[in-house]
Amino acid sequence: MLGLSRDEAAVPELMAEVCRIALDFLADTRDAKVVNTQIHNRATQSEMPEHGIGSLAALATYWESYGASHSRSTGPRYFGFVTGGTTPAALAGDWLVSVLDQNVATERHSVAAFIEAQTLSFLTDLLRLPSGAFHGVLTTGATAANLVGLATAREWCGEQNNVSISQDGIQAALPVMVFCASPHSSIVKDLGLLGIGQRNFIKVDCLPDREVFDLDALEQSLATCTSPCRIVVASAGTVNSGDFDDLVSLATLCKKYGAWLHVDAAFGAFARCSSQYAHLVEGLELADSITADAHKWLNVPYDCGIAFTRHVTLHERAFSADAPYVPLEGQLPAYMNRGVEQSRRYRALPLWMTLMAYGKAGYRELIERHCGYAQRIASWVDESSCFKLLCEVRLNLLVFRYFKDGCSPNTLAELNRQVLSNLNSSGELYITPTTYKGEYALRLSISNWMTQEEDINRVTAALQRAAD
Repeated sequence: MLGLSRDEAAVPELMAEVCRIALDFLADTRDAKVVNTQIHNRATQSEMPEHGIGSLAALATYWESYGASHSRSTGPRYFGFVTGGTTPAALAGDWLVSVLDQNVATERHSVAAFIEAQTLSFLTDLLRLPSGAFHGVLTTGATAANLVGLATAREWCGEQNNVSISQDGIQAALPVMVFCASPHSSIVKDLGLLGIGQRNFIKVDCLPDREVFDLDALEQSLATCTSPCRIVVASAGTVNSGDFDDLVSLATLCKKYGAWLHVDAAFGAFARCSSQYAHLVEGLELADSITADAHKWLNVPYDCGIAFTRHVTLHERAFSADAPYVPLEGQLPAYMNRGVEQSRRYRALPLWMTLMAYGKAGYRELIERHCGYAQRIASWVDESSCFKLLCEVRLNLLVFRYFKDGCSPNTLAELNRQVLSNLNSSGELYITPTTYKGEYALRLSISNWMTQEEDINRVTAALQRAAD
């Protein structure tokens, strides 16, 4: 039996063992199976032990029982969802976060709140947002960041009725009308959490063969809307196909009809790092609120999202919950009053570390390299006799499918499921399925800092083998 007081002496040996395990895991990242689809049986223990076994034994038990059951989502050929890895600088920062164990609720005698403020300033610079125009907070991810943006928008809607929804409740305001074309599922989830309702958004028509607003259809919807409480949710990089709304035109419509413009730019925001791709996100600076994800293309560890808004007073009013035992003196924001969490992890440090380590030039190179790789795979698919692209590749994401002449839609769907299974079970790469225009399809997104030319060659070779 080992107690906490005794275990303190084991810290040096424990850290050395963790470091050994971590370095072994990282050393194998490039060549290990991306996912092990054969793992089914795992050791289970339903009851917590009465007497502890100590940290060294607990670590050994975990790694022996479960070490082989992790995906290599940290590696260069994990192309599912939009998944970044962890840069060396971000990894070092994240280890320090646990050692330092800071609660970034307010300033409270720690530099942590200052680092968050500085990191947010770095991000506005990286995203080429007007200096001083946007204020924000780091969150657990885009779901929470969208919640922050929409809660601030909801507070703005209350102002149109001379009420504070955060104080008086949503029933005190006129109906909040939300207009979406291809919203991420987190938007729908957040509408439920905010009391607006998951079914109560207006689905506006998309342009033909696109996932973006038909601007004429949106204008008609806004013009006939009887409530002054209007929120337009735009996409800067739809998660399904990587499509981009026309943000400049949307901002013009929102100004004309008195609507709040929220832009979900979870990964697409970072197109602004590169002059080659910044045109896709032109007008982001005109938004009322913006969501981005640092644990996607910035390659920091899970979890880290980013919420920005022009309306900091409304933002803080929507989330403030001051208490007499929480001192709020100081020059910096009380970040507990800018999001859901009162107690907050020091998630700014890994982000600060990676932004400082690689700078704007480093991320510009990363974005352009990944987009170039996506175009290379797209060209291979175009020239292939057995695959076809389903939509334009605009950034780092492509949607495609296996095809065979003379097959029914159901047969083609089943063939694509088999191709996906062959690809993922090979261990060479991991991609995810989607549905595009009613068709079962394959989806590949490149966002890991480790991905190199060699990995792209392995991808095309694996695609060919899976189709044979």
